[in-house]
Amino acid sequence: MSKTGEDAVEAARNPVLIWLLQHYFTDPVEIIRSEVLGRGRIHDTYLVHHRNRPPLVVQRLNRSVFPDPICVAENVALVGEHLVRRCTDRTDDFRVLRTLPARDGSSCVLSPAGEIWRILEYIDALPVPPALIGAPHAFEVGRILGCFHQLLSDFDAVHLCRPLPGFHDLPGYCRDYERVLVHFPHRRSGDLLACCTLVDRRLGSASVFAEALARGDLVERVVHGDPKGDNVLFDRQADRAVALVDLDTVSLGVVPYDLGDCLRSLCNPAGERPTERNRISFDLGLCRRLLTGYHASGALLTDGERHYLYQGVRLVTFELGLRFLTDYLAENRYFRVVHPEDNLRRALVQFELLQVIEKQQAAIESLVDEIWR
Repeated sequence: MSKTGEDAVEAARNPVLIWLLQHYFTDPVEIIRSEVLGRGRIHDTYLVHHRNRPPLVVQRLNRSVFPDPICVAENVALVGEHLVRRCTDRTDDFRVLRTLPARDGSSCVLSPAGEIWRILEYIDALPVPPALIGAPHAFEVGRILGCFHQLLSDFDAVHLCRPLPGFHDLPGYCRDYERVLVHFPHRRSGDLLACCTLVDRRLGSASVFAEALARGDLVERVVHGDPKGDNVLFDRQADRAVALVDLDTVSLGVVPYDLGDCLRSLCNPAGERPTERNRISFDLGLCRRLLTGYHASGALLTDGERHYLYQGVRLVTFELGLRFLTDYLAENRYFRVVHPEDNLRRALVQFELLQVIEKQQAAIESLVDEIWR
């Protein structure tokens, strides 16, 4: 919600923002207004408007989620610098989320209250709401993710730290689930029992990717980590994707999981919070267009990555549902909620989607073979 009137005046006098900007600019900066930006569940993010400069994205990093927020800020800065260098000779409009360095050259600053703040350049573009995603948008989402993977294919991952220890470690999430389930203090509702039954039947497949990596069927590469539809920005004047944002989870990972998460997010037009669960679907038409866009980007997939793509869609959906469920059992410590049952509802949505995906295994695998034959 934008701040206007008295709220805008108060924002302009915000001592934290004034202190922060003094660490970035030598000349005085007059803040006109600030407003909450995006629908993120992790950080506090604001768009700050001020005189004589473009708007800035100001962000307070969440220490309770990211144990080393300085590492996260440095990762994003390094990746942004690499993308800028790689984009120099590109003819398409790939815009880079760049970290603005503080006056001392650092990627973030520590406030007197012990909070980590950073400033990012603002990309003037918009996400497309899931309900409005169509075939052209899906193609563009796939294309921009493929461009991202391709541009980072020569990035030296030795410079990256792990932003979230255990992130996308499905066997680890299964252990977390089993641990908190034992200590859940409340009566188990019908919805909770249904979720637990579904999870218990799939625990045995949690190590598919760990085993594939151990055999050498897959290799780790630099991936986005959270390429959902909300993190793709489109040009305001055309149905063309121009940026992939929210780079905090960039790390080493497996491409089928990253591409699978993108498919999970985009191919269910009902979104993560449908009013009716019977509206949940996995749209094979959108799946085709997204994969076609990815292929058109020129990004290369190994035989193993193509082979495990269906498992990527399935397991990342299972993982997200499991994380929502585990957080519900742990009394909502990670994901932000408005109502105590929000994470259980989110888990139910993902598990419904998971079952739809599993029923379409043959069709998804056939699409992959068709596009990459």
